[in-house]
Amino acid sequence: MVQFNFTERTIKAKVVYYGPAQSGKTTNLEQIHRLTDPAANNRLISLNTAQDRTLFFDLLPFSLGAVSGYDFKIQLYTVPGQVQYNATRRVVLAGADAVVFVADARRSLAKENQAAFENMKVNLLANRLVPEKVPLVFQYNKQDLPEVMSAAEMSKTINPWGRPALGAVAAQGQGVIECFVAVVQDMLAAIAVKYNLKEKGLDPSSVPSVVQEAFAEVLKNAAAAAPAARSSPAPRAAKVVVSHATDSLHAAPPQTGSETGLVSEELLHRSLRSNVELAESLSGMVREMNLGLTAILSQAELLMVHREDARDKRQAAILAIQQEATRLKKVVAELGDPSAVSARGTGDSVASSRPPASPPPTMTSSRSIPSPPARPSPPPPVPRAAAPPVPSPSAANGSLHELLQDVLGGAQDALDAQELSVDLRVPMTTRLPSCPPVALRQALVGTVEGLVTAALRGTQLSLRCERKPVLLKGRDGEVKRDFLMLALAHTGNLSPEDQQRVVQGTDPGPLGQATRLFREMGGFVRFAPLPGGALETRVFLPVV
Repeated sequence: MVQFNFTERTIKAKVVYYGPAQSGKTTNLEQIHRLTDPAANNRLISLNTAQDRTLFFDLLPFSLGAVSGYDFKIQLYTVPGQVQYNATRRVVLAGADAVVFVADARRSLAKENQAAFENMKVNLLANRLVPEKVPLVFQYNKQDLPEVMSAAEMSKTINPWGRPALGAVAAQGQGVIECFVAVVQDMLAAIAVKYNLKEKGLDPSSVPSVVQEAFAEVLKNAAAAAPAARSSPAPRAAKVVVSHATDSLHAAPPQTGSETGLVSEELLHRSLRSNVELAESLSGMVREMNLGLTAILSQAELLMVHREDARDKRQAAILAIQQEATRLKKVVAELGDPSAVSARGTGDSVASSRPPASPPPTMTSSRSIPSPPARPSPPPPVPRAAAPPVPSPSAANGSLHELLQDVLGGAQDALDAQELSVDLRVPMTTRLPSCPPVALRQALVGTVEGLVTAALRGTQLSLRCERKPVLLKGRDGEVKRDFLMLALAHTGNLSPEDQQRVVQGTDPGPLGQATRLFREMGGFVRFAPLPGGALETRVFLPVV
């Protein structure tokens, strides 16, 4: 489902590439990535089987840039085409704003195309999406192979609504960007009409020209790259691949029972959300590290040029910075490359190249808060003679993420005692709310302390935040104000009576004390039940 942020003027939409097995869905994303991001500042995330078949999904975050004053971001997904992964396809298709159906144009695959199309309609309906109304573009792929069906024949079997259909040779990049442009045009026009964005500055009638203008440079590069792609093999895609030696999602024996389907569906939904968040974080890390390390190398070169009065230690430190930055840049370039991993004889491409003095952290399904020695705040290791590290932008601007890391770090002993893992999903760029810093920290410490005490042993504490408009009632009527909502989800023993006392500020414990502090700062606390018996403590903090 499309997400709007009119305050920051951003639109985030979801496009799903659907089709039969091995029709070219992943190849489309690889080519889009190659043509739109030649510097490989982002990464295509793939969850594959050991045979390089899509197991769960591929994800490519894509930014179209400014569209009528909006920053338009698109998340591109593929679904596994193999028949046994229908539940996964249904979950990945949830919330889709547009679909590209990638068909194999070979005559021998006609039945597979038709079966996949019917399956797509069923799964759209299962997600409460009307197939006839969802923006849909067809791609008739593999036009370079013998015995392909004509476009008219293909449309007769799988395009009953006369939607846009384009021929393609995805392996060579032909027709890939054109198909992507077509689906973005249809999707953005549908969004503008459905949500009446003409009043917000996005006229549906202007969408085609706006999208063409935004893609002009990409289309030019794609046209220039097409002859080279036909004459030589495409370069290896810059992507992160998570491979499974066995089909882990289906390795367990099948369960039976009336609630099995619902439970499995919910687990798939949770797994998808977790993997998407991890993939987005990983893509952001790669982009920022590439940009940051390039700047480090540039500055180091300048220092080397202007070193007339430099001392030997200073020169050695500069050299160490260059070596470390080059090493990290290589780590980023090899991230997810199986050949690089096997060459080093280890399963962790990042950890294997780290200095032995710093043990690599363990990746789990939940991103646990690292212990103090492993926190990511220090810069890459350099000789002690080097200049002091430059603080991160989030620290300089006042970041809620860093404040929460500090608070959670102080509660690490209590978290360990309860065997609690922490999933911190607050963006690093989130600024602090309009509250006194000392009082805010004290209130957050009390909130975490109270929730850790109430949480069941061995469960998880999850933190997220979002900007929320709240309608407040006062003497002068209703007033709409923006708040920063910090939501802390946990599973534990906090009865409705306890919740009521906390909300009223009469609870004598740390949660009650924290609530009173939040009130003094102009905020308030509410509770919301979550599926599975979990509870979300929602702290509303005032923002400017």
